[in-house]
Amino acid sequence: MTRIIFVPQFPSKLRYQEFFFTEFKKQFEKHFDEVIVLGESYVSMIGSMEARSDIGLFSSLSHSINMESNQINEYMNLNITKDDFLFLSDLSYPGFFSNILYHKPIKNAFGYLHASSKNKYDIFASVRYSKFPCETAHSKLFKKVFIGSEYHKNKLGWKNTKVIGLPTPPFKTFKSEKKYDIISVCRPNKQKITKSIEDCVERDFGKIVRKEFNYWEQYYKFLSEGNVLLITSKEDTFNYTVLESVMNGTVVLAPNRCAFPELLEKDYLYSNYDELRTKIWQVLNGQLLPPEKLKNQNLVDNFYENLINEMKG
Repeated sequence: MTRIIFVPQFPSKLRYQEFFFTEFKKQFEKHFDEVIVLGESYVSMIGSMEARSDIGLFSSLSHSINMESNQINEYMNLNITKDDFLFLSDLSYPGFFSNILYHKPIKNAFGYLHASSKNKYDIFASVRYSKFPCETAHSKLFKKVFIGSEYHKNKLGWKNTKVIGLPTPPFKTFKSEKKYDIISVCRPNKQKITKSIEDCVERDFGKIVRKEFNYWEQYYKFLSEGNVLLITSKEDTFNYTVLESVMNGTVVLAPNRCAFPELLEKDYLYSNYDELRTKIWQVLNGQLLPPEKLKNQNLVDNFYENLINEMKG
């Protein structure tokens, strides 16, 4: 009998953690005899997705810390056997749960890492030089740490990382009539927006359209209504927005750096503003059409199969 202990992140509204919470369990149930989800009681206590509206545009740190505290207590009450598996859905954020594996180790422990505090301008930017060594030490508690891109692998420099991409979100897609020339759904912070580039875009092409969303369908529909989804990020280790825009028939234009060259063909990458301006004109004049798929679409399509194979060896 095979059993997996799934340690999800707090399912923040309109974040990947929301569908990871349910989808990973569904996928694990296909391959393991028993799936134990740590933290379900805490999520039930908080209430419905709609009730968790205090998180803004990022994950709630207080809920995430409280949930990991509950997960630690639940894990300590389990009788661990040599045949058990464990999958932690993010080693870095907030990063407390891994510590318990020093005291109660599990042979078949695996984890995913979405960013790490080594990323510039990230939520842990102010403590990155002290937190990253902790994450590096924690990584050694796992047989493998799964990540989204070769860029991230090289950035980390850990020996036990495996590039596996990210899975397709389980939501309805749209092919809406185009209403907007240029849209953005990036978080309005220093990491996700390069203001100098966006100022030039608005000078030459008009206002970049941004909206707020309450539901995934609103978000996906908006993505499909843009001719160009503009990304000006200074740091990204995968960027779900790229995948979601391609799914919804929108041209993504992104910097020719970070993980973007692994996701997009060169027609959709820019190295300076002159290149970006030319590509925007090509899109608006029908000369550059939306890509049909990502460059690494095979990783996305086979994510769960690859994950299980890597875990079971």
